[in-house]
Amino acid sequence: MMKTIQNIFNKHFAHWQITLPEENVRKKESGYIQKAGWVVQFCFGKDEKGEYLDYYAAHRMTDDCHVRIYENGQAINLPALVSFRRVSQDPEEDKKLEEEYFRYNRGIAQTLIDKGFDKFSVNMFLHAGLDKEKMKNEK
Repeated sequence: MMKTIQNIFNKHFAHWQITLPEENVRKKESGYIQKAGWVVQFCFGKDEKGEYLDYYAAHRMTDDCHVRIYENGQAINLPALVSFRRVSQDPEEDKKLEEEYFRYNRGIAQTLIDKGFDKFSVNMFLHAGLDKEKMKNEK
């Protein structure tokens, strides 16, 4: 059953010769892969639909992706950090849009941390507004 999950994952990253480590699959053990500019974090789980692999993939040249692959081959896109935010010429509206953007991304960041995905790239850190949060706490 895990073979289906492994094959789907490996096919997605074939261009970069990234494969899910055999030992992690066998032990259903979380981990991460850092290769070809990618940081891919993954964990195994089970819910009412069956066993699955969740992974979060980040590369500086593209948007992040967060995916759940079930043992039956179904793949579901999960929420990922958003890299671009809406802006407004109106300073009050723009501040509101910025706050919404960071609130959303911080929620996603917390979800990732809760899964054990703690390998944040600089871009992920910035998109979640964690640099601003740190600066706010230092004042």
